[in-house]
Amino acid sequence: EAIELWAAMPHFSVEDVTIADARDMRRKIAGRDLKLICLTPEQCIYPINIASDNSRIRDRSIAYFMRCIDLASELECPKLLVTPGWGYADQPAGPTWERSRDALITLARRAAGCGIELLLEPLAPSESNLVTTAAQLRQMLAEIGSSSVNAILDTNAMAVVDDTIESYNEAVGSRLTHVHLIDGTPEGHLAWGDGHLPLARYLRELSQIGYSGHLTFEFTTSAYWLDPLTPMMKSLAAFDAALSASPT
Repeated sequence: EAIELWAAMPHFSVEDVTIADARDMRRKIAGRDLKLICLTPEQCIYPINIASDNSRIRDRSIAYFMRCIDLASELECPKLLVTPGWGYADQPAGPTWERSRDALITLARRAAGCGIELLLEPLAPSESNLVTTAAQLRQMLAEIGSSSVNAILDTNAMAVVDDTIESYNEAVGSRLTHVHLIDGTPEGHLAWGDGHLPLARYLRELSQIGYSGHLTFEFTTSAYWLDPLTPMMKSLAAFDAALSASPT
């Protein structure tokens, strides 16, 4: 009934679509009796980095997310996923952190004016050297200081740094408002059953902390590109089985 939309080529490329395209997408989603609950623009494969020390890349990245906020508003989508960016591994993280934080403050102001909630997602250490843990997420949210920015948990990013659902709960509490629930080894963004993460335990622990937001699958491995429906159905079956077996 609800979907998260990955905004990229070929179906919804942020830098190419028009407002008319956004309205058409909104009609297509509604016409299938679906509700768009999160817009997730591509920002890891494309050269988007709000923490970049290159002013042209950073300015373009901020403008990209500003447009994403406008598109989310046109799509009547309440949440927009953002990532903190990254810096060079051989440079001090402090200035990079500050550039990321300041960009997120700018985006938060725009999001607040449009009634959009930003979801700040920690990345794996292979993807970023800024916000990769629940503790760093808590610190960044505190420094941003905006109620328009909340937290998302990705089970791959969580597992690779040995964080837990409880550590996320301790760090951000009720500000955890979205979850990417995917299998991995621990990374990989795999269908459930193709990795070794504990689905039933995650569901039980989410229930124990009182999480009531959405759970979405996020598959990124190229192994699924030519047959995306099979991993989706496999994961739905695994989810139903784990939910049925859970005492909560």
